[in-house]
Amino acid sequence: MPKWEYHTIRIRYDKKGHKNWVVEFAGKPPLVGLDAILNAYGSAGWELISLDPERLEAIPGFGKWFIEPGGYRATFKRSVGDRSGGGGG
Repeated sequence: MPKWEYHTIRIRYDKKGHKNWVVEFAGKPPLVGLDAILNAYGSAGWELISLDPERLEAIPGFGKWFIEPGGYRATFKRSVGDRSGGGGG
């Protein structure tokens, strides 16, 4: 039976600097853009298994409010035997 390890990260939308989805690391440059984030973890053997809104923001519109995610929690898994890299974090 295969054994799995799991890893979760927070992906936030940077409205001021990058104006894109970002994953930040201590002492390393951030991963910017959803494609770059997923490709970095995928190339390290991680498979995305869920992408859940972590924080919702209410944004006023013309006569109504819009609810948008301000961040996501991404959960990845990989086989315990596949430790080719950390995906950036």
